[in-house]
Amino acid sequence: MEYSSVGAIRRDIDKGAVLPIYLLQGDEPFFIDEVTDLIENQLLTDAEKSFNLSILYGREIDAKQVLDHARQFPMMSERRIVLLKEAQFMRDLKSLETYFKRPSESTVLAIAHKKKIDGRVKWVKDAKKSDRVGFFTSNRIPEYRIFDWVQQYAGSENLSLTNEAIAVLCQYLGTNLKKITNEIQKLKISNPDQMIGPETVKKFIGISRDFDVFALLKAISNGDVAKTHMITGNLEQHGKEHPLQKILPGMASYFEKVFVVAQHFRKDDAQLARMIGTYPNFVKEYRQMARRYGVENLSIAYSRITEADAMSKGLNRKNPQGILRELVAHILQLQVTAN
Repeated sequence: MEYSSVGAIRRDIDKGAVLPIYLLQGDEPFFIDEVTDLIENQLLTDAEKSFNLSILYGREIDAKQVLDHARQFPMMSERRIVLLKEAQFMRDLKSLETYFKRPSESTVLAIAHKKKIDGRVKWVKDAKKSDRVGFFTSNRIPEYRIFDWVQQYAGSENLSLTNEAIAVLCQYLGTNLKKITNEIQKLKISNPDQMIGPETVKKFIGISRDFDVFALLKAISNGDVAKTHMITGNLEQHGKEHPLQKILPGMASYFEKVFVVAQHFRKDDAQLARMIGTYPNFVKEYRQMARRYGVENLSIAYSRITEADAMSKGLNRKNPQGILRELVAHILQLQVTAN
């Protein structure tokens, strides 16, 4: 049977509707890990794990060895758990097809395949239809939905974050759900029963609140040339704390969003927010930048950022010193020509 979410699998397991096989596949490892952790920790006690939990890795094992583990009988427990991790690296995974048809009723075999499996293959089609196999596809959260996902996850952890705090998490950590949830757990432990704002988030994930990429972009957006140069100089001075490899992707993401807003300026804030993956309240700033630069200059600015990123990685230039300063000067000059 095919599952649409981790929640659906959790509900069935809570009800005691446990299947002998779970085939977990897709390009978002976070949800696959959620299911394997659920199976490991909810179906066996700590005492039972000693004799009834096998964790195998696709790089190190073949189908015969997996089947040997799956066909063992449990010891002093209702069931055995076999977790096959990194299954995407297992060469003869298809050879497990015969086991899918007659699985052991006392074993739960969870296959974690952190890559999409070709759904047109017969054994995969059969697995989806089987009432003995729980088939789950773990898809990445698209960037335009990440804000809502973080908001929902924080709410499920009884953590109150302002919209600005969520925006900082999304901008700094992107769509890396593992990193995002780790930071949320840290915030939850350190700030119980509090409304958490952006400055607290910046503090906990190591962003200087006065001189970071967000402050730099804010200064550029406001047209504050003096502050822009001051922040740029500070960032270059403290290159270890603020490496270009973190600053430039943040700038690229920001200018890409502004460019989209400039192209679709007549759409309302809600429509633009969905298109660029942010909260409607933040569209105002992107509109401001779009007006200030225009479509053509934003395209040039984005190209300059990607060129600077290549330089920072050692391409076309030996000395990285001054890359950010030159880039910012070019961007500010584009603002002048736009006006």
